[in-house]
Amino acid sequence: MRIQRSILFALLGSMLLSGSALLSGCDSTSPDETSPRYVVESYLIAGEPFRRVLVSTTAGIDAQYNFGDRLVRDATVRIDRLAADGSTAESIPFERLSSVYQPVDQSVIVQPGATYRLVVNTADGNVVSSETTVPGAFEVVSVNADSVQYQGDVQVAVNISKSVYKDRQSIFVFSIESLDPSLDALTPVYSSFIESEDDLEDVLITESPPFNQDNYEANSDGTLTIKLPWLAVAFYGPNRIVASAIDDNLFDFLRSQSIQQGGSTFSPGEIPNVITHVDGGTGVFASMARASLQTYIGR
Repeated sequence: MRIQRSILFALLGSMLLSGSALLSGCDSTSPDETSPRYVVESYLIAGEPFRRVLVSTTAGIDAQYNFGDRLVRDATVRIDRLAADGSTAESIPFERLSSVYQPVDQSVIVQPGATYRLVVNTADGNVVSSETTVPGAFEVVSVNADSVQYQGDVQVAVNISKSVYKDRQSIFVFSIESLDPSLDALTPVYSSFIESEDDLEDVLITESPPFNQDNYEANSDGTLTIKLPWLAVAFYGPNRIVASAIDDNLFDFLRSQSIQQGGSTFSPGEIPNVITHVDGGTGVFASMARASLQTYIGR
């Protein structure tokens, strides 16, 4: 199974969703489930408006997959904000616009620390649902340099405030996006295998695996210091660094999906299924908080 760029773009807010394509390349269900299943995909970002929801179906195990043919256009979609007792404190209805579902009121903001439930009612009577608790907001407190030389003595070090999450340490994913990509701007490691302009998109955004706070330096003022590894820098010039604190749903999806890609010692017959936290279907309904800064990487 190959993770689609929808997850990666979501971390940067581009939200270029690719829908159920993220689950179509492998069987994330139990062995006897070979019929199509409903798939949902949506991401909430703390402090930002609600984004679109994609609803589709998987293909049968022997069927050719075409995402456009799998879109579900007749569902009823809403996202509920839950109170502490599990009741509905607020309901955000969605409407279908073209092939996606958008919030009717696009001014509603995702609340940090709140728990939300996605509910999709399909025309054939199925209910697909999932819950996420949004990580607490955080910010970039300081950066040691806004311009550095690639592989020089000074390494970009960013201080961020902590993001609070329920019953565990915060888990972060870091993404680096070039703001002026070109073949001439590739750093040596990446220029060794990127040969054409068409391939630049493959490294336009590079990302880290999920890390918890123990992987970074904790400071006496409560901030965390993260150093930007040179290996993650694909382009010289202006770059945007985005730190995203992720919820359990996205963390479980990413870590279980990496095993599907061969990131473990499991033999093929022992590889566990992708963890999705979706009832009545499959997919990803996840949330995150994020903060970003720009830096310049000189030659």
